[in-house]
Amino acid sequence: MQSNTLFIVPLTMAYASICGLWFLLDRTGVLWRVVSIEKTNNPWLDLGISLLAVIGIFGIGQLYSSGLLIGTTQNETLNLIIWPLNNILIFSPIFIVLILRKQSLTTLFISKDNWLKKVTFGFLASVIGILIFLSLRGELGRGVEIMNNSVDPKTVSNFPAIFFENAALAFLFVRLRWAVGIKWAIVVPAVVFALAHVPGSIAEGDPWSHIITFFFLTGGLSTFILYTAYRSRDILWLGVVHYLMDVAIKAV
Repeated sequence: MQSNTLFIVPLTMAYASICGLWFLLDRTGVLWRVVSIEKTNNPWLDLGISLLAVIGIFGIGQLYSSGLLIGTTQNETLNLIIWPLNNILIFSPIFIVLILRKQSLTTLFISKDNWLKKVTFGFLASVIGILIFLSLRGELGRGVEIMNNSVDPKTVSNFPAIFFENAALAFLFVRLRWAVGIKWAIVVPAVVFALAHVPGSIAEGDPWSHIITFFFLTGGLSTFILYTAYRSRDILWLGVVHYLMDVAIKAV
């Protein structure tokens, strides 16, 4: 994430508006019924296993980086399939844990119920977020370009990676909540995420006033997004938002 104000402030406002829209519409009852999350009798065991799964994800990711998973070919169309398949392999420890622990996909905030409504809302909320982001940056002219890029097969092939990233975060979040409760499950990841940007800002020579402001913006935004994910119990609509916003900020 870029640490300049012209990037982080519009991005924060965009995501905050998207999350705020969910809370606003949820009050009206027009959105989906929020599913309950199953409980566990061994929260600390599940948290420990989840951390091992994350280590496994990073390990398989290193295998991919070393070219030891499914290799790319000269066929560009085939490569669009290979990249998602590699992501299935990279994130497979999560689903292995679900099978071994006999836990459902709801512990990843995934449910097939009302999936069309979720995708539709995710898309419409993304459009609003993108318009806010672009207008604050004076780049409204990029709107058509972003929509065109979002349906480009090369860009779409990145959606599984983005979705599985959300699934991994939900996987850890739920198990952290089981062990330490909802407050710390939100605060700890948000603070860690905010702190992760501090070294880069220091290396760039940013003033401390900027670093502190950036810390609270990223931390606050992470807190709001995590709370929204928890309340909506779904990463399908958030996956659509994450994907389209990544296209808007040229992350994919």
